[in-house]
Amino acid sequence: MKLKKILICGILISMVSGTCACSRQAENKGENAPEISSEAETGGQEEASQRDGASDAEGEDASAQTDDASRAGAADETPQSSDTGEAGTAEGNLDDAICGLPLARSREEEGIDFVGIGAHIKEIHGGTLLISSDSDDYPGVFTVEGADEMPEFANLQEGGSIQILMQKLAETDGQGLAKYRAERLGIVSEDEEEAHADILLTDVPTLTLQDALSSTMNVTEVRPGNYNWNVVDGEEGTSVIACGPAPLEEAAMDFTVRLKVPEYNGTGGVPYVFSTTIAPDSLLICQWNVEDIGNTEAKAEKVIKYYYKTPILELEAGKVYDFAMEWKKENAGKNKFYGNAGYVLVTE
Repeated sequence: MKLKKILICGILISMVSGTCACSRQAENKGENAPEISSEAETGGQEEASQRDGASDAEGEDASAQTDDASRAGAADETPQSSDTGEAGTAEGNLDDAICGLPLARSREEEGIDFVGIGAHIKEIHGGTLLISSDSDDYPGVFTVEGADEMPEFANLQEGGSIQILMQKLAETDGQGLAKYRAERLGIVSEDEEEAHADILLTDVPTLTLQDALSSTMNVTEVRPGNYNWNVVDGEEGTSVIACGPAPLEEAAMDFTVRLKVPEYNGTGGVPYVFSTTIAPDSLLICQWNVEDIGNTEAKAEKVIKYYYKTPILELEAGKVYDFAMEWKKENAGKNKFYGNAGYVLVTE
């Protein structure tokens, strides 16, 4: 397979005095700068023109420029890139910590406060559910309290399929099963088929948010700052790696999308319709207070991991959100693309 790699590190760095987020994480892990036979672009050049205008000769010139930059000390800020398997794409470059967890897949579940999974109900005992996960990335049998507080509880039945968002509890039940508390759940029809747009995503998609309680159609769009996007189409393959500032980088705030969250009586958070062109396979949300801006080491006050495609997110005012999404490589056979991306949003 013919592969073209494009490294974009410093899209915002030329405008702000920040350090490339995934590069700094690579430094912290002691990784060495790789040899990259691709274009290393900075400044305001458009990704489309980089891909369309790339040639072998230009790739050699860009490599030479990269070598010069490396001698000037920029090598320490270059994330690792390597070929993997037949697809030959640079994978894992953004697999560094975001709020203490990897961007693409949270192999270490420590630090996650809320988990959303698909599951089926094994037993119902009063307001407590015994569920078995249908999500391969988060397997197990769990005890869930507080289900009777959900409006859907009256329609639940043993053997039924659900999507449930639940809070981790630091305890187990009498049988040693991990205990959770229900936050939100929905009943899934057994014959319900998931719609999947027949689209080849040649570029990482934009995140859109719309106030679910508003009568207006205002839509907020957020472009990713850090991503690793891979397209596998026949004999051609493209891997694009972009690296922007960390979520709490103060110098990048002037270029970060801000969303005014309206006040509704009786609501702590506001539900927003969440969508991308094709929904990610998993979504990791990290939330900080705006007071943490500038402190890139601040611990997230809330971390949520969805293993199902959620249409609704709840946002609060005065927060910084980092949405880390993954489109799995194992689905590249049918999708012709895979990758991961991080999106940063500030609410007011």
